[in-house]
Amino acid sequence: MSNVKSFPMPAGSYRRVGMATSGLLLLLTAIPGKPAAAQGLSLNVEPAAAIWVDKPQGDRFTTGFYGAIRPNLALGSVFSLQLSYALLYTPAGKEWSEAGTAHLLGGGVRIRPLAPWQDEEDQLGGLFVDANANYVRTGPLDRFGYDVGLGYNFQLASWMALGPVLRYSQLIQPDSLIDNNPADAQFISLGLNFAFGPAAKEVEAAECPKATAAECPPQAAPPKKEKEAKAPGNTCPDKDSDGVCNAYDRCPDESGPPNTLGCPIDPCGGRPLSVLVQFDFDSAGMPIAQEGRIQTMDPVLDAVAKAIEQDPSCRVCIIGYASVEGATDYNLDLSHRRADAVQGYMTARGLASKRLPTTGMGDTCQLVPWDTRPMNRRVEFDRLEEGESCPTQCEQ
Repeated sequence: MSNVKSFPMPAGSYRRVGMATSGLLLLLTAIPGKPAAAQGLSLNVEPAAAIWVDKPQGDRFTTGFYGAIRPNLALGSVFSLQLSYALLYTPAGKEWSEAGTAHLLGGGVRIRPLAPWQDEEDQLGGLFVDANANYVRTGPLDRFGYDVGLGYNFQLASWMALGPVLRYSQLIQPDSLIDNNPADAQFISLGLNFAFGPAAKEVEAAECPKATAAECPPQAAPPKKEKEAKAPGNTCPDKDSDGVCNAYDRCPDESGPPNTLGCPIDPCGGRPLSVLVQFDFDSAGMPIAQEGRIQTMDPVLDAVAKAIEQDPSCRVCIIGYASVEGATDYNLDLSHRRADAVQGYMTARGLASKRLPTTGMGDTCQLVPWDTRPMNRRVEFDRLEEGESCPTQCEQ
């Protein structure tokens, strides 16, 4: 590429270009970026068309191909270090027979000046500028070169971005080479930049404390364990004035405590009685009395036990439930353990265990579609007739 004459640039032009490029990079790196939680690796692949902008290269070679691979190490949201390998191939022009080929190996920096104002999920997108210093091999000649690129990536997925890039490259021609033109070779390339990075982590439910079920669905990122929740309070219309909102009240025409979803404590009346037992967080442990802590479950469960004791013919199945957070098998086991824990509470108050068989329904039989609601974490007392066993299906 260098054994033909070209028109040299005026003296000092290359020095001014280099100083201007360095000044631009220093200015951009001064822009504050968001702190990076960890250094991240990404890869940029750049296929492009190469066009010579000097003579006689512009006459000797036609539009060719420029391709580059650049792995990046992010030191923050703005600044990255990168390695660079590029291949330049330009076919011979009219009246010439030899094509031009160059290998460019080097490294430099990549800067995303708009990153401080972009979303963190947009880790590969936005405006970027980069500069590389290169060792260049053209035929038998070793040279120094540099390139500066400007582009804009559009984030297509959490792990991929794509956008246009314009690059200016210059191959420095040493003045000491005999029989070679001392002018530098210059070309521009216009192509696409493919950026690849690590896929973003799915959002955990714990990271969406203010999200509704629609904004942070458990199907997309189910937490491993259940969350603590309190029984619904009187924060909306309450027809029977029992402290349970109409939307949650299973007995809107009868008064009952919040822990039984507004139903009277009548486990032997034939209608299943749901009780929101305040289990310890993500376990089947019964509430433990603590100094300064009012135990609201003891009066409710004591009233249930007393009602069963007063009716010798009453035999009830204790059914445990769990909400849908967590694995299905785990929730099934948890529901059985919760039913057993309540049975133990009742037998400790004098009831025979044979009057209180237990089972678990896991995360089936959800009372409400919002699986983070406390109504889906409960036990039910279901009266059994003579010879009848615990149910195996949800009652509509």
